[in-house]
Amino acid sequence: MTPHEISRLSRRFYPEYRSFALNLTRDEESAADLLQEAIYLVLKNHDRFTNGTNLQAWIKTIIRNTFISGYRKQKRRQEITEEHLHQEAWMNKTTDENPAESDLGAEEIMSRIEELPENFRRAFLLHYNGMKYKDIATLTNVPVGTAKSRVWTARNMLRDRIKR
Repeated sequence: MTPHEISRLSRRFYPEYRSFALNLTRDEESAADLLQEAIYLVLKNHDRFTNGTNLQAWIKTIIRNTFISGYRKQKRRQEITEEHLHQEAWMNKTTDENPAESDLGAEEIMSRIEELPENFRRAFLLHYNGMKYKDIATLTNVPVGTAKSRVWTARNMLRDRIKR
């Protein structure tokens, strides 16, 4: 069916499509926008219409799917906007002091790391450089639990040394 034939037939059923769109949107302006978008899609996708099938049902399906897509987009926009508002609310609050921040420079921190006992220092540095506990355990020839314990102990020792 050509776009001209589809346009001619759909004009005949326009009042029915209009009431269908109005029933979905419950608003004159929104219904008009919905119909305009749906008619555009009908004409754009005219080659997908199968001759011998129900044109009215095909057009109503396009109207309904366009409405559903629009509803979902609007809902996503609303959720994103609400998330953005929540972010602004917490971003405008005063900041608390971060206990992890200190006046120590990188060289001073590295010297504190060097002061750790060898087995703790090695496990900590391997983990700090991105190695998994399982790999640390294999490399240092200890169980995984021991590797985790050494990293945890090294962190605590560093925390104490940095506080001093």
